[in-house]
Amino acid sequence: MRCCSRFSLTIVCALLIAVTAARAAELEQLTRDGRLKFTPVFRNGGKELVFVELVSPTLYQIRRLVLADGSNEPLHANAPTSEFEPAWSADGACYAFLKTRSALSVSIVIRDKQGVDLGEILPAEGFCGYRSPALAPDHSRVAFSFAEKGTQQIYSAQLNGQDRQRLTEPRGISNWPSYSPEGKSIVFGSSQDGNFEIYRMNANGTDVRRLTDSPFQDIRPRFSPDGNSIAFTSYRDGNAEIYVMQADGSTPRRVTKSSERDDYADWHPGGKRLVIVSERQGKHDLYLVNVPR
Repeated sequence: MRCCSRFSLTIVCALLIAVTAARAAELEQLTRDGRLKFTPVFRNGGKELVFVELVSPTLYQIRRLVLADGSNEPLHANAPTSEFEPAWSADGACYAFLKTRSALSVSIVIRDKQGVDLGEILPAEGFCGYRSPALAPDHSRVAFSFAEKGTQQIYSAQLNGQDRQRLTEPRGISNWPSYSPEGKSIVFGSSQDGNFEIYRMNANGTDVRRLTDSPFQDIRPRFSPDGNSIAFTSYRDGNAEIYVMQADGSTPRRVTKSSERDDYADWHPGGKRLVIVSERQGKHDLYLVNVPR
């Protein structure tokens, strides 16, 4: 009997070790300072990450992390005010970000990869809540969320702010647009049906389709590099976890399993991994996680 008990205990210990090793292999920690981080995005063919960090109580800073050596520095070293929500074009030729101009005023800045300004969408008078810029693959337009005489809705415009078009109906809040790789579709999160769900529409705002149906929030969708999958954050398990589903909303799969928060997923260009912001024991760091197949 004692032999059987010892044998069972050995098997249980071996299984626990195997599970722990598997989980460790699934998550690769990239930063270790624990400071608040947001919206990581890959650039330079997946060799670098750009993300936002709260570096002081009053300053959000866009930072660049080189994966090969772990070096971490400000992307715009001399930025005097908070900058956040960086978004790169699929080919890496240009990027957009939000720039704080005053306490209640935010503009969208678009630059090429050398840092030369290509355009800036200036804020309107008073509070102007630009959010979540996303660049079309051909760089012809930028999509964003904006509250104009009501709730946040999805708009698109030329890089200089001209030809602004509202893409979503003023029903609920719509945010977090993401272009498909060929630029024909946009996925976004919206509360238009009473609860935040993931939707898909044509890039001109037509043919809106609901992709998720959960009693809890589904937010921050991102198309995969091949356009076949969508990563998003879901609260359907009681806290923020990362999920992946097919581009038509089918086959949702849970990617992360944590008692704390996993959020802000972005796809590696290879399409097999995601970078996320993960909370562990109250600390927020960047991790790489494999996408289940």
